[in-house]
Amino acid sequence: MTVAAELLIVPIARVLVPGTRMSLRRSRGDLRPGLSMVVILRSEDPSPHEVGTLARVLGVRALDGGDAMIRLHGQHLVRVPPGASAGGETRAEVIEVDEVGPGVPVALDAVERALSRYMAVRAEAGFGGDVYRRLSKDPVVASHEVASHLQISWPELQELLEAGDASRRLKKGLEVMERETELLRRLLASEGS
Repeated sequence: MTVAAELLIVPIARVLVPGTRMSLRRSRGDLRPGLSMVVILRSEDPSPHEVGTLARVLGVRALDGGDAMIRLHGQHLVRVPPGASAGGETRAEVIEVDEVGPGVPVALDAVERALSRYMAVRAEAGFGGDVYRRLSKDPVVASHEVASHLQISWPELQELLEAGDASRRLKKGLEVMERETELLRRLLASEGS
């Protein structure tokens, strides 16, 4: 595991998956392009989340009232010391998540087939989905890609990111896709009858 430098930890209302981008409205003057920070899900649940996403600031645009729109790009999952983000923004040393687990890896072709089925049923239900989407051959990247495609609650998405190494995240992602595909099929069947 690699220890990152002490970084700003910012709790947000939405999960940022590595490999994806988001915009964040903040009232901070010290954020600038190129700066690295950690974003972590702020939840109503009092127990703090221990996995966040190391993100790079892509751009900052000033808004009225002293706020700014910050554009972020998620890079890696990191472990945050317990309680580090409990009271709002803070700084702490973070540790990169060990991405290669000792367990038996999930077959990427099975995950890719499940993603294709999930996307097809989503498209049929009118929610949109790219049935031709292919996953990276890198299990770490593939686990992040699966997470980015799931239409689930933010706390459940955070739980997926906290599942462990890439193999465990892929296994959990596969379970969630199969569950969501079945739920959408039942929804379509009930609308058709």
